[in-house]
Amino acid sequence: MTESVLRVQDLQAHFFTPEGVVKAVNGVSLDLRRGSTLAILGESGAGKTTIALAILNLLPYPGRIVGGHVFLEEREITALKGEELRRVRGREIAMIFQDPVSGLNPVLPVGVQVEEMITAHLRLSRKEAKRRSLEVLAQMGLSDPEQVASRYPFHLSGGMCQRVMIAIATALNPKVLIADEPTSALDVTIQAAILRELEELRCRHGTSILLITHDLGVVAQMAKQVAVMYAGSIVESGEAAEVFQRPRHPYTWALLSMRPRPDRDQRKPLPSIQGTQPNLAELPEECPFLPRCPKALSRCRQEPAPPLTRVAPGHTVACYNPVVHSDGQA
Repeated sequence: MTESVLRVQDLQAHFFTPEGVVKAVNGVSLDLRRGSTLAILGESGAGKTTIALAILNLLPYPGRIVGGHVFLEEREITALKGEELRRVRGREIAMIFQDPVSGLNPVLPVGVQVEEMITAHLRLSRKEAKRRSLEVLAQMGLSDPEQVASRYPFHLSGGMCQRVMIAIATALNPKVLIADEPTSALDVTIQAAILRELEELRCRHGTSILLITHDLGVVAQMAKQVAVMYAGSIVESGEAAEVFQRPRHPYTWALLSMRPRPDRDQRKPLPSIQGTQPNLAELPEECPFLPRCPKALSRCRQEPAPPLTRVAPGHTVACYNPVVHSDGQA
């Protein structure tokens, strides 16, 4: 099944600060297929987490959605408020937050926190809720779920906290799981285990995953589709294999060229992208990547930022001078 389960259309989310309007998300459109994984890839500060929070209408003050729509299947969730919105969060769309330790309540045993998610949406006895919470903790690879359930977050390692966060997010088998940098604070061995458990969840329950990351390896391992984000906008999107093999936007090409490779001279430093992202409170009208772009044309300096344009089936890029590959295609 490939129909969309989550559609984001022209989403705009701004933060109204005393220093100016921070345009964190500018006209972003995404299409998450049922049972698939879509990765949003980009540097820190590109607006990736803001998209996730906006989807769930959890933008912190002074943030506000100023345009666009978010649809869960055929229902527009950006129009929901109060109790209607609460029923969607956790039950139909759940989120794994970036920091697993601070994402848990430090004064409650983790088992109680899993139970709270269950009883908030289902009419179950405390005994039944506890049984179900132990089941989901066991599914996360925690060998002694009863002991883990009785502990507080500060008793657990980062990897165990992350598993508890995933257990809370998936306790009700949501249709969509938003995973915000789910492995960023973990060592390599734990990262692999967490990613494996997320993939098993997707396969077992048909959960659609919106994966937010800056890790190219995680995208290559997990994602079917990828959207590359820069300065609040999507600059390239398509099937992950196609984008990785044939990057068209100079920013995507630069990101991929910085990957460590076994055939690279290890004595030389890895290449880097010179410069920094623009201030999101002072975004230029032209392409925001212009000051860092090695392929900029006069047109790039004279015209507004280009829209996303189809360059291959299912592959779009926002660039007036996309990268040309050896077969002559842009």
